[in-house]
Amino acid sequence: MEIKPDLAEAQYNLGNIRKDLGQFHDAVESYRRALEIQPDFVEAHTNLGVALQALWQLDAAMASYRRALEIKPDLAEVHSNLGNALHDFGRLADAVACYRRALEIKPGLAEAHSNLIFCLDLMPSVGLAEVQAERRKWDEAHAAPLWREPVHANDRSPARRLRVGYVSGDLREHSASKTFVGILTQYDRSQFEVFAYSNYRGKGDAFTERFRQGVTVWRDIGHLSDEAVAKLIREDRIDILVDLSGHSAGNRLLVFARKPAPIQITGWGYGSSTGMRAMDVFFTDAVLVPPEDKRYFTEEVRYQSSAWACYAIEPFPEANALPALADGILTFGSFNRLAKVSEQAYGAWAEVLLALPGSRLMLKTAELDDGVNRERVAGHFTRAGVAPERVIMLGKTPWNEHVQAYNRIDLALDPFPHGGGITTLEGLMMGVPAITLRWPTIAGRASASIVTALGLTDWIAETQEGYVALAVRKASDLRSLAALRGQLRGIVTSVLGDQQAYVRSVEAEYRQLWQRWCASPSPDRSVRIQ
Repeated sequence: MEIKPDLAEAQYNLGNIRKDLGQFHDAVESYRRALEIQPDFVEAHTNLGVALQALWQLDAAMASYRRALEIKPDLAEVHSNLGNALHDFGRLADAVACYRRALEIKPGLAEAHSNLIFCLDLMPSVGLAEVQAERRKWDEAHAAPLWREPVHANDRSPARRLRVGYVSGDLREHSASKTFVGILTQYDRSQFEVFAYSNYRGKGDAFTERFRQGVTVWRDIGHLSDEAVAKLIREDRIDILVDLSGHSAGNRLLVFARKPAPIQITGWGYGSSTGMRAMDVFFTDAVLVPPEDKRYFTEEVRYQSSAWACYAIEPFPEANALPALADGILTFGSFNRLAKVSEQAYGAWAEVLLALPGSRLMLKTAELDDGVNRERVAGHFTRAGVAPERVIMLGKTPWNEHVQAYNRIDLALDPFPHGGGITTLEGLMMGVPAITLRWPTIAGRASASIVTALGLTDWIAETQEGYVALAVRKASDLRSLAALRGQLRGIVTSVLGDQQAYVRSVEAEYRQLWQRWCASPSPDRSVRIQ
């Protein structure tokens, strides 16, 4: 740029580097400079949208994607990106239309198809059978063509030290990583070697270093093709390969499609099914997948004590006494992503507020830093007759400040059909229980799974009407709320706090799966346990 300041490509490439480093404000500056020089630079419009979306400037991000599509309408990746922004904005039907348009243009765009699946998991109108059918379609379109009858030369000794590989785009400070950090760091080193395959292309953080120091071998794979990663895994002689992303962002499911390891498992992380023939086992619990629902899954469903039993319990700020006792105002709250909150959930929350005229609702999430989002959310309540001042909206803050905001609320309202996961656990650690509605999908049973493990099933509703009635009833008993607030952190810690015990149980499953594979008649046959 010193030699040729008006070189748009250099400004664009600098923006890409800044984006990959997580320097999104600087990336936006570079992309805009490139567009000043070359206004029809499609890639610059596209990546400007990506950077703006990372800053939760969703309206501006969508405008950038749409400008790129005005210039070049058949860019499948940009339609998918626009779908992602619409998803974050809570416009799920529009997002689905974008993903389907992307797949019309480019049927082999697996990432857009995964985005579609991720979005369908959030929609009230889509049931378990349909979301699982879409996963099978993904397998048929993208993974099945890569299938070759696997030939694995792994030493078939049943008692030997095993090599376990974990593949994830979230080996960093991320809600997903808090469900599996112990599995990668608390393993029995006399029995297992752990290989981490990180698909994150940023520079990482303290959590990344925690993973890096905890595993036997660390591999950065973000720059490698799926074929190259599969080859690397074979060269590493991995015995058991574990997917920690499912169909969420940063997944490398097409690596698993090539069957580079004898046994392949999905679990934790996104904690849902992949729909893949090449994935042998799905680790979950009996609340997320009741026995009668097993028939929908391509993987062999294997139950753990709880899908949340390896939750990383970080040092939390001190929890206060019940706020309603001090100020006389009962405060509900939800700190979940807005994409999880359906029209029906907003309606239920408004009913709760109208039933308790002295109450209010606090919403806190990064999307609320966007003024357009705040107006949209406020509209749900004003149209229902709830005064605007009764809904408090807060944006993103550092984690410590974020969880400390729970000291301002008395009880949480879980969204539906996609319930909270780590958000629910963080609230519980701060003494804040959540009213949750058990939904007939995995994503809709996350909070029900958590509170069941903790023995708090009286916080689960089975219908939307029951959800509203339960919220009103729990909020009307301040004495019980105050007592529970002081007990919750101890309950969570005692039930979910022993990472080593949970990891030992997971390792026992690994060993059993390995022994069965070793005992199978053919060394090339994938494990299937009925």
